[in-house]
Amino acid sequence: MRNKIHDFVGSIGATIGLLVFLAYIPQIISNLNGAKGQPWQPLVAAISCLLWVIYGFTAEPKKDYILIVPNVAGVIFGLITFFTSF
Repeated sequence: MRNKIHDFVGSIGATIGLLVFLAYIPQIISNLNGAKGQPWQPLVAAISCLLWVIYGFTAEPKKDYILIVPNVAGVIFGLITFFTSF
């Protein structure tokens, strides 16, 4: 039972994490349209997410995909937001 609760809560957390990083899309569009945003928060978020991806891949005894999946999105969207803000 405890394992099911753990998986359920982890899945909800991963879904919400993914939505948080998808929320960068309007900022990316604004950046591309000339209304540049600040670059530092998305860069720091991307670095943080990269560390969590590494942690998830090196977890023992198995990889932690509940951490990996949303944080890969964070790396991708954070870096896109960072580079389009210039």
